[in-house]
Amino acid sequence: MTFRNTITRKISLTVFSLLCLAPFSFISAQIVEIKPKVVVAPAGQTVRVKRKNKKVVGGRETFAEKSIAVDAKVNISLCVSEGNLKITGWERNEIRAFVANGSKINLKVQQKSRQTNNPVWVMVTGSDPTDEKELSSEECLSGEEIELDVPRGAIVNVKGRTTETKIESVRKVDVKNIGGDISLNNIEQGIKAATYEGDVMVENSGGAITLETANGNIVAFDVAPSEIGDIFKTKTTSGAITLERIEHRQLEIGSNSGSIKFVGAFNGGGQYDFRTQNGTILLLIPEKSSCKINALYGFGKFNSEIKLNILTENNISRSQRLIASIGGGDANVNLTTYSGAIQIKKQ
Repeated sequence: MTFRNTITRKISLTVFSLLCLAPFSFISAQIVEIKPKVVVAPAGQTVRVKRKNKKVVGGRETFAEKSIAVDAKVNISLCVSEGNLKITGWERNEIRAFVANGSKINLKVQQKSRQTNNPVWVMVTGSDPTDEKELSSEECLSGEEIELDVPRGAIVNVKGRTTETKIESVRKVDVKNIGGDISLNNIEQGIKAATYEGDVMVENSGGAITLETANGNIVAFDVAPSEIGDIFKTKTTSGAITLERIEHRQLEIGSNSGSIKFVGAFNGGGQYDFRTQNGTILLLIPEKSSCKINALYGFGKFNSEIKLNILTENNISRSQRLIASIGGGDANVNLTTYSGAIQIKKQ
């Protein structure tokens, strides 16, 4: 009887233990199931990680692509409502347009060459991929990524709302954005670039150049005229301007509120005009420069590491004026700041 009672107690304790531990076993099993999986790409392949907040149509990724044969010096016009825009010049006489997760693409030929019958003016437009209505020529491209490959001899005209714009290796560019940075490289024969909210950067380019931004910085280096008389202009309402190795002989540089920095040499016979309402003007030039300095400044100081030949120095209604020459005085350099210092340093 005692033996039977002992066996009964052991069985009861075992059942009780299993019942108590069952919930913890279930939780452990659930934890194992929700562990993240690690995906390893096979040799020679790449695993793509999707970006967060990616635009999709109907819950899936979409891609649009079109191409057209064109004249080598085609004029291209496009409007972008939003997205990252990249335009690259290539050796083919062809336009290839690509949009990821955005609008459709329409390549509308506006004009053809009388000699070759190839398009010389093409408008690149977009439309809602879920809307089957007839496409309007005024509709803008939109998407996560917008890419165009165009002939190197192309002239590109872009109007944008909110877009990051990068253009390189084409003949001429005209870009106007409401918001977003503009980056231009290797533009051969002229640039007009303006954005209301964003920075503008230009490098290794030529021709007449005009750069504007309301709220942003302007940076340009290694630029030169493509024809005699080409002018280099920059203007920002609030931002700094940095210029290096500018070969143009006529510069008009202005900022309402921001510093101006010029690094390089002044060309003989050149006309250089640097103006800021509130900011410092810094010139880093060769010690053996040849220029005439006409400086007007208010609340600030004038300082030069390079020896000056002072011609005139006086006070004019809360401002100070200094006229001096360096070397033979071949180039004319005007420096104006109403609240900031003027510094000339050896390059």
